[in-house]
Amino acid sequence: MLTLPSDVWAMLIFSVLVFFGVSLFALVYSLLQEEEKMEILQSENTVDTYSPRALRDLKSWIRAHPGDPDVSRAQEAYRDCVDALQTTNRHVYTWTPEEIEGLDSL
Repeated sequence: MLTLPSDVWAMLIFSVLVFFGVSLFALVYSLLQEEEKMEILQSENTVDTYSPRALRDLKSWIRAHPGDPDVSRAQEAYRDCVDALQTTNRHVYTWTPEEIEGLDSL
């Protein structure tokens, strides 16, 4: 039987604990976020689907690619998010009232 030195065993145990610890933390954190989204969806009937940065990026993409075949889907997704932001009180992402008021519906 092959015996390993104690430092190899220590590193192996450390690596396994770190891997499973980080994985477990990420899983629990994701599930808590999804639970919060479900609560918002149940109380508000809609959720904001994009963060402020993602919505700005989507708007920039729409303006930069007016002839793209997917632009109508992108515009619809943008409008849905703006409508959700303007008609709900609770949001998944951190939005300031000024950011919400400054949104246009394209």
